[in-house]
Amino acid sequence: MNIRRLTSLTVGAGAAIAAVVMAASAWACVPVATLNLSTVQAKAGQDITVTGNSYNGNKPAVVHFNAIDGPVLGSFTPNGGRIEGTVTIPAGTAPGNYLLIVTQEFTQGVQTWGVPARALLSVTGANGAPVLGASVGSTVEGRPVGLESTSTPSGGSLLLAGVGAAGIALFLAGLAAVAVGRRPEATTAKARS
Repeated sequence: MNIRRLTSLTVGAGAAIAAVVMAASAWACVPVATLNLSTVQAKAGQDITVTGNSYNGNKPAVVHFNAIDGPVLGSFTPNGGRIEGTVTIPAGTAPGNYLLIVTQEFTQGVQTWGVPARALLSVTGANGAPVLGASVGSTVEGRPVGLESTSTPSGGSLLLAGVGAAGIALFLAGLAAVAVGRRPEATTAKARS
């Protein structure tokens, strides 16, 4: 009788862990709003096309210049979750790198995931290249090029890995208990005693 209780507890714990993992996976798969620019380099006063996906509801998606509360360059009502339109880079903008940021007011009953969305824009000078800061794609001396090859995991990552390993171990122990409880030798031995 003890093996049956252990089996029930193990299977129940495994089912609970599986439910938590599936719920976490579903929560992690939310759409993130995007912002795309027709060009990544523009002159002050130039018009550029902005597009984006995964905007919800019928509230306008507002394009701001260089800050979440910066000057408004345009406002577009999503059509099927997609925005598209033209904005003008403010005249007199100094050459350098800037952000275009899209915000959207919360619509009651409709989640607005992944907003604000951002895109980098380089405002160019007279010769066509950014004057301030490093040009896009340049390298900085002493900075490694490419992906990081080594890293140290954080304590939270190690704890999460440990909890996952413990969950898998519990699940496998439950499977083993079920398998042992159903072996013919075990039932035959019980019948003889």
